[in-house]
Amino acid sequence: MTGESRIYLKLRGVAAKLTANEELRKDLMQEMLVHLCQVKTAQVGRTESWYVKSCEYRARNYLKIGRSVDSLKRARDLVPLGMTSEDLDGHVFCLVDAVDPADGFAELVTQEIVEIIKPQLNAMQQEILNLLMKGLGVREIARELRVTHPAVIKHRRKIGRITGALLEESTSQALS
Repeated sequence: MTGESRIYLKLRGVAAKLTANEELRKDLMQEMLVHLCQVKTAQVGRTESWYVKSCEYRARNYLKIGRSVDSLKRARDLVPLGMTSEDLDGHVFCLVDAVDPADGFAELVTQEIVEIIKPQLNAMQQEILNLLMKGLGVREIARELRVTHPAVIKHRRKIGRITGALLEESTSQALS
């Protein structure tokens, strides 16, 4: 077995360890293989285990990126359109729709929803929403805004409740 095929098998194991979702595993493999090519060029002479660990970190970061209201991270249990929910960590989220990140229409819909929500948010919540949309995490936002991370979580929950209420209202109006 060549070194390349050993690394490939190890990366498959990493992807399987990170998710049971077959489609997401394929995405993770693609991310890790691209990262592997880049890091092998930039960091020549590292050990095989170093490259695999670097790829694992890349895959974990890829999974953490999903922080918008329509991300895979928030869609754990495939919450139906417009429903809000709370995960085990107490994070309130609302699934707008499962979208392809490359889908321009979905991006426009997401931006439209954000523009509808913003007037109902205070200045701090608007700033937090902007930073969430840029992909920052709770602790990153807290550092950026010089507030505590529990304060950011509190504001994020409020944003989720407002979003859920607006989507519920618009859904009931559409059905009327």
